[in-house]
Amino acid sequence: MKLNRGRLNWGVFFIVLGAVPLAYRQGAVPLSTLSDAWRLWPLVLVGIGLKIVLSRTPAYFVGGLVVAACLGLVVGSLFAIGPQFGCGNQGGNASTTSRAGTFDGPAQVELDLQCGRASVTTSSDSQWHVTASDTGGPSPNVTSSAGSLAISSGSQDGWWPQRAQEDWDVALPSGRSIGLNVSVAAGDAHVGLGGASLSSASFSLNAGALHADLTGARVGSVTISTNVGASSLILDGSSSVSGTISTNVGSLDLCAPSQLGLRLKSSESLASSNLSSAGLVRVGDDWQTPGYDTAANKADFTVSTSVGSLTLNPAGGCK
Repeated sequence: MKLNRGRLNWGVFFIVLGAVPLAYRQGAVPLSTLSDAWRLWPLVLVGIGLKIVLSRTPAYFVGGLVVAACLGLVVGSLFAIGPQFGCGNQGGNASTTSRAGTFDGPAQVELDLQCGRASVTTSSDSQWHVTASDTGGPSPNVTSSAGSLAISSGSQDGWWPQRAQEDWDVALPSGRSIGLNVSVAAGDAHVGLGGASLSSASFSLNAGALHADLTGARVGSVTISTNVGASSLILDGSSSVSGTISTNVGSLDLCAPSQLGLRLKSSESLASSNLSSAGLVRVGDDWQTPGYDTAANKADFTVSTSVGSLTLNPAGGCK
């Protein structure tokens, strides 16, 4: 029987990719071990070298297996511990920044977190509030004006796994129209904006976790881009919304009530979804709820999933 090297390598990659998060959740592998998994990247070079050396021998496939296993271990560690992958190194005295202010009208809010945790909620007054701390690196940058608020991680030298961890608590006023852009790299973001008025909401996740609960919020458009991570989006059906969702090597959980007319134009590559079993029906190139045409409020999304999963209304909800 002829060995298909491509399928063998992909098989090993996916086996390790799934085994690592499973082992972590079962307590078989400690967090400290997985947070340093990125340090094994030289094994990729070893695998390439073995592939060259053994190219004319019966063991020619070993190099590819080493590369596949190493990549599966690194990516699987990202899935398992996400925001803690390589983060939290202390490099000096910890610091905390606290700021508050108001918007005179419609505002733009930009959040750019690299390595850490962010909580974004609505404030109990007419002001925005920011409390941002770090574990020893440069202080987070906070800039504001009458129509804008921008928060970004402090500039840090070196590759991102050496960065200090940051912790943000951001509260935004509900009485102003806000365009929200959230970018997270190696972090964990929880967004709960009940009562907020969002002209647009854009979320970009690279290696980590994102939980966006838009229950009670008025939203014009939503964009979610997930690269190596896990995202969840909750809609309450009180208003119509449209947007785009893309997932590359990751997962997206979408929670929407039955009264919301949901239509998804979905494309998949090495991906899985439960749209049919969740009750959606195929209409041309789209998936939609049976009562979409007569629904008072509708959600229209263009969805792209590559090497990942899309789950509508998962058991236990979006967490």
